Amino acid sequence: MKNNKLKNILFGLIIIAIISSCTTTRVATLTKGENETIELFTTKLPDRKYVEISYIQTDGAIFNTPQQLLNGLKKKAIELKADAVLNIKYDFQAWYPVVSGTAIKYNDK
Repeated sequence: MKNNKLKNILFGLIIIAIISSCTTTRVATLTKGENETIELFTTKLPDRKYVEISYIQTDGAIFNTPQQLLNGLKKKAIELKADAVLNIKYDFQAWYPVVSGTAIKYNDK
């Protein structure tokens, strides 16, 4: 019986080691598509003069991808009639992913 308990503990430790060593790499496209009007900026700023409209944030569930969250950010930016979203950040609140940024409108439009 003592031997079975030791085997179960060892099996559990192996499973934990396997699960915790897994990684996932996710990619989200920041380039503007042919039919898209919203520009996305993470670190650089546009060369044109602009005015900030609003801070926007998209929250997701634990299985939402960064691309799905960015699509939600773009949708909200379109509703606000923004031209671009600046300072985009990807983060977590507890277990839930969050993408946020600042919606802007260009002055020369």
